[in-house]
Amino acid sequence: MAAKKASTSSPKAAKTTRAIAVDAPPLKSWNDLIGHDALITGLTAAIRQGRLGGSLLFVGPNGVGKTSAAILLTQTLLCERSTARDMAPCGECPSCVQVRVGTHPDFIQVRKPDDKTLIPLELLIGPVDARLQEGFCHDVHLRPMQAQRKVAILHDADFLNEEGANCLLKTLEEPPANALIILIGSSEQRQLPTIRSRCQVLRFQTPPGEAGRALLRKQLDHYQSQHEEESLPTMSDDALDAAIELSAGDMHVAARLARGGGEQIREALWNQLAAPVPDPTAIVRLINGHLDSISKDVPKRRAALRDVFSIAVQHYRRQLRSDASSGEYDPATHRRLDRTLRTFREIDRSANLGTLVDCYASDLTLAATGDRGAIG
Repeated sequence: MAAKKASTSSPKAAKTTRAIAVDAPPLKSWNDLIGHDALITGLTAAIRQGRLGGSLLFVGPNGVGKTSAAILLTQTLLCERSTARDMAPCGECPSCVQVRVGTHPDFIQVRKPDDKTLIPLELLIGPVDARLQEGFCHDVHLRPMQAQRKVAILHDADFLNEEGANCLLKTLEEPPANALIILIGSSEQRQLPTIRSRCQVLRFQTPPGEAGRALLRKQLDHYQSQHEEESLPTMSDDALDAAIELSAGDMHVAARLARGGGEQIREALWNQLAAPVPDPTAIVRLINGHLDSISKDVPKRRAALRDVFSIAVQHYRRQLRSDASSGEYDPATHRRLDRTLRTFREIDRSANLGTLVDCYASDLTLAATGDRGAIG
């Protein structure tokens, strides 16, 4: 009886799991998903053969199309004018429009709040006084209200702690027959093995060559459409390739570098990092000066700092490749690369930016990885 009663509480539960606006370039059709033809072919075959799993895990660099593909797949499954087998959502029916704006009653979404470092447990299983009566896991098991099935997307799966991930295990292992669950993360390694083992993994890669440039141009066009007051310069192919390389395939970082022209900070930072023993004072002054030139707004400064560290990652990767081609290996370079990669986790955990930059510069001088146990 309790389970039946809980199934009638969907209006209250919906407040925490729907109406999420997603900042991703809209796709009108699967032909607009750049650089993922093999993935589309696999999805098409799975849908037409009735073999689409109930729990999917989309992984890949930021900005390569994971969220856009998840939204388009949701439209494909819920469209009122076209069957899923057609792989051609109309984009105009009430269901397609509601999916796009995040208000469809059978479309559930959860993402990490901007002011949190992890996805709160209450978004997954409800608040303490209503455990398993609200939240993502509860809403997934409710009967569809408008369509024949439900689709639930959990954005920011990288930010599940062990307790939150454990709450999802049973739902992922035995999803309702009329529901599809999609988790979106940046890599398989950032997901717990128990999560990976219960999902069908779809890997999104940064497309090479012209496809990669087309994807970056699409990111820039999307940004321009939302910031009409800003005029973006026309980017050459070489400039786009350089931005993609510096970002290590993260299209969000690449777009910021392309918009802001990362040449100046790149050259200045690489000159500092190339020293046998980097000067920590000079590095701190350089990074803080760059952040000050970007904005006083903390989220924008965090994004700019990610861009700086992406540039540093590419410097050390290039140096390791160059050494390897000469049959050499410098463990200090490897430790400095490890330290730079660690900074991304510290940013995600909302570390104080000033302290982070100071510690990073000091660790580079010492060629230390920055592993401080639970703190690092």
